[in-house]
Amino acid sequence: MVNIYIESYGCSASQNEAEIMAGLLQQAGFEIIRNEEYAGLIIVVTCYVKTPTEQRILYRLNEIKKKYPDKRLIVAGCMPEGLYYKLLEMVPDASMVSTHHVTKIVQAVKKTLKGKRVEYLGKSEEVKLCLPKIRKNSLIGIVPISEGCNSYCNYCCVRFAKGKLFSYPKEKILEEVSNSVKNGCKEVWITSQDNASYGLDENGAKLPELVNEITKIPGNFWVRIGMMNPKNVLTILPQLIPAYKNSKIYKFLHLPVQSGDNEVLKNMNREYKVEDFEKIVKNFRENFRIQLWTDIIVGFPGETEEQFKNTIDLIKRIRPDWVNISKFGARPNTPASKMKQLDTKILNKRSLILSELVRKVSLEENEKWVGWKGRILISKRGNKPEQWFGRNFAYKPVLLSNKDKILGKVIEAKVSRARFSHLFAEPF
Repeated sequence: MVNIYIESYGCSASQNEAEIMAGLLQQAGFEIIRNEEYAGLIIVVTCYVKTPTEQRILYRLNEIKKKYPDKRLIVAGCMPEGLYYKLLEMVPDASMVSTHHVTKIVQAVKKTLKGKRVEYLGKSEEVKLCLPKIRKNSLIGIVPISEGCNSYCNYCCVRFAKGKLFSYPKEKILEEVSNSVKNGCKEVWITSQDNASYGLDENGAKLPELVNEITKIPGNFWVRIGMMNPKNVLTILPQLIPAYKNSKIYKFLHLPVQSGDNEVLKNMNREYKVEDFEKIVKNFRENFRIQLWTDIIVGFPGETEEQFKNTIDLIKRIRPDWVNISKFGARPNTPASKMKQLDTKILNKRSLILSELVRKVSLEENEKWVGWKGRILISKRGNKPEQWFGRNFAYKPVLLSNKDKILGKVIEAKVSRARFSHLFAEPF
């Protein structure tokens, strides 16, 4: 059998697709290897949510084409749906398997190895659950709960690839979580384009009910609930707070605000106001010591200095633990791409100002954890000998040293110092 090398880019959902492809191919008798040089076929699971990511992947595909002209290539993930013609121009001999046809990877590989160029494109209601997997981290189970979303943000191109919201059956999600725990996963990531939209396309279970059912599954594991759009959190907030109280749920909230100005949010078509975002954060903080992540798009078309200042003021007021900052980049065929763009110099300046503030706030918030004692789940090795990486109940990243092999164990430790990006702890 031919050796196959797989690399993936983008979100946890994209990583999950790569894990499923690896599992299906191994089940079919193929060898999945970690060295591209010895592979007869290369699969690249793509993402195109942002311009820099797109450019990096296109550069990589061109590199593969030049470096390995005799190797077969399959481009998978979101790009085949979103950048079809650009891919066709750059890698005309490559087969394509879109994000909606992950389970067809085996037949795509077999046909591609025979010299055929194949395409599996177009929307489908493929449920990516309870399938063979080779996990990137054996301790982490990635569980998608839906495909697509119910929003129409003016800057977003992902919906062109992912399509409208399609919530997966609750029973299949619970089976996937249960299987993950039985297979040794200590951490479960609930993922989708917007977790808060789960079930809003039907009359069945919504996210809080799903979370409650997940926490009833036997076993010692923690659950990370991924990104949620504020507009959809508002509709389930009274039920979501109690669901978060279960000890299996990481006290972690990823709530992208995107701008601290209501006029900019309206132009983005985000369908909520800054006050709504603050209401959600206030509700969570009244109930938990929670880690808050948010996202900001700097320099959205038309953003004035005053509007940018409103974003700065929001960050100072809310003090999130971390902010994912993106300089606005027009994505193809989006309404925002037709708006008047700001000068690149303005984007760079505002991004620098915000980045400096975020690092300062993140460090100050992390320093509040110094002296904290508690349990830390060790999920991977650190970069140094005898160093380990783990998370506490709020999903805070923690580094600690230990001569013993403690991967997958829960360690009692005390936080001794902090950096803006993580904490350091000592076992006791």
